[in-house]
This record gives sequence, C-alpha cells and structure tokens, in this order.
Amino acid sequence: MKLRMIALISSIAGVGSAVVVHTVNNMIAHHNEQQDHLRSLMYAQPLEQGPGDIARSVPEGMLPLDATPTPGSLPEPGSERPQIQLKNGVVIPAIPKRPSAQLLLVRTKDTVKQTKDPIWNLQLVANGQVLESMPALTGRASKQTANRNIAGNKSPLPPGKYSIDRYGIARAPFDDPELGKGFWVPVVPLFNTNRSALGFHQDPSWGKLNGESGTSGCIGLESPEATAKLVNWIKHYNIQLLSVES
Repeated sequence: MKLRMIALISSIAGVGSAVVVHTVNNMIAHHNEQQDHLRSLMYAQPLEQGPGDIARSVPEGMLPLDATPTPGSLPEPGSERPQIQLKNGVVIPAIPKRPSAQLLLVRTKDTVKQTKDPIWNLQLVANGQVLESMPALTGRASKQTANRNIAGNKSPLPPGKYSIDRYGIARAPFDDPELGKGFWVPVVPLFNTNRSALGFHQDPSWGKLNGESGTSGCIGLESPEATAKLVNWIKHYNIQLLSVES
C-alpha cells in the first residue's frame, strides 16, 4: 500500500513538473514572438537617405534609403539599431499591411504646349488600381520613333520591366545640370538592351524652348517636388518594379 502511495505521489509530482516546464516554455516562446514582432516593426519602415551622389557610394556614417539591416548580418557603420527591451505587459502594435504596388509609365496623346514633347503618365498602381499619377517626359520630342534599344540616340527608354535601384537614390545638387534638383532614382532594365544609366530625375528644361527639353532617355519629371513625391511613393509602398508600356 505504501509503495502504491509513493508511486502515485511521484506520478502527480511528475505531471506537475511537466505542466510547469510547459508553461515556462510557452512564456519564453511568447516573449520571443514579441521580440521578433517588434524587430519586424523596426525593419518595416525604410530609413531616410543622407546626402549622396549619383554613384552608389554613401558618405560614411550615413544610411542609404534601403539600409535596414538584415537580422543576423554584420553591422555596418551607422546602421546599428538599439537593443530591444520588452517590458511585461507591453502591447505591440500590429504591422500595417501595405498593398503591393508598382510604377507604370504609359504614353498619352498629350504634349507640352511650348515644346511639343509627348507627355507620358507615371502611375502608382496598387492591387490593380491607379492610386496617383503624375506627368513625365522621356527622350527628345524628335526622337520618339527612334530605336529605343540603341544607346546614345536620345529616344525614350525601351518598353519592359525595370527594377528600382533604391541604394542608388541620391539627392541634388548634381554635377550634371540636366539632372535638375530634387532626387535621382536609378532604374535597371530586367531585359537585354544596350541602354544604361537610366532613371528618374527632374527635367529643368521642361516647357523651355532651349533645345534641351525632354531627356536623353531617362524619365524626366516636372519639378523637384515631383521627384520627392516619387521617392515617398517608393518608400511608403516599398516599390521595386517599374513597367514601361507603349
């Protein structure tokens, strides 16, 4: 009888220990989930870029636009995040869902009144809907029908898909006055073409009869404010793709 009682007590004690261990493990797992979730919030919003140039270099200690460090990677100068500390009972906000978005460049039938440059429509498209748009120019007015895969002929950039080089985004002033003011946003063709060094920038000759209106193949925007708006689109919607039609 005593042996049975001892066995029963041992069994109950074992079950109790297992419950305690299971509870502690759940608490640790929940705490780790909270930390991972908080990290994801910190990594969700891209960081602002410091002054740079058109090249990929970024001054030491400055953060490029998309310099959010990858968890587990070696830290780079200026990119370290503060140590995450969670207090008991803290409520972590949910990560806001952003619609998948891309940029779409479409030729219109309109032209700039003074220079007759064909106006293209740059659209912010998310979930199949155009959320916003702005006018743009590409190529010279007299080169719209030239072969768009030949370098140096100042035709519009070729139709197809382009990746947006977020690490290459730079802020004026630029050495080349044709890049205007505001931001330079480089794009990279995802297809075979002889065209290169393409991107978005302000066209400082927009509407001016100086022989320089339009671009040599890049996408020209009307004002520095328009380039800043484009960068905000890219940051807010994490845009990585540009599609050029027609």
